[in-house]
Amino acid sequence: MRTTMRPVQFMLIAAWACWSASSMASETVISEPGSSAYHYVSHYSIDIDAPATAVWAQLILLESWMYEFDLTLESGEAGTEGAVRRLYTGQDFFIQTTKVVPNSLLVFANLPSLVNGEHSTGVATISLWDADGTTTVHLTMSRRYSWEGKEPNPNLTMRRSSPFQERARAMWQGRFLGRLKKLVEAG
Repeated sequence: MRTTMRPVQFMLIAAWACWSASSMASETVISEPGSSAYHYVSHYSIDIDAPATAVWAQLILLESWMYEFDLTLESGEAGTEGAVRRLYTGQDFFIQTTKVVPNSLLVFANLPSLVNGEHSTGVATISLWDADGTTTVHLTMSRRYSWEGKEPNPNLTMRRSSPFQERARAMWQGRFLGRLKKLVEAG
């Protein structure tokens, strides 16, 4: 029995193929009603021409691709749940590995911190999706910032600006995920 694809099915498959075959980046700033707090959410993805096992082997070596951060191991064992790393040199800003699913998922918590007058916490999730030997890496970070100053929050204004978002995209999408892709595909 021969089946034919309907135009709508074809369009959905074509749209999915275009979306999954490209890198993607977005940033969103959303204020909490009635408060000085806001959420900054960013999402980046990249396709790597390698199976998830090869991507994972490089991904867990954070220093190799997130090379602009301190990443000093403060406690625990690298690549394991509970490990705590310093993110920024000279600042009390730490991330803790909260979930590890080999070849699939890596989750970090931004531990409570105070940087540039803002209190912050957050979660970063890195997931891998392998389709026929090409792995899509999705990185989503959601941070909550709160401001206690009387004047308008300059950090919020900065994060809403196109230049800031372009710099964030260049760092995460371009330099970091781009380096991960280069390291994995070089084999």
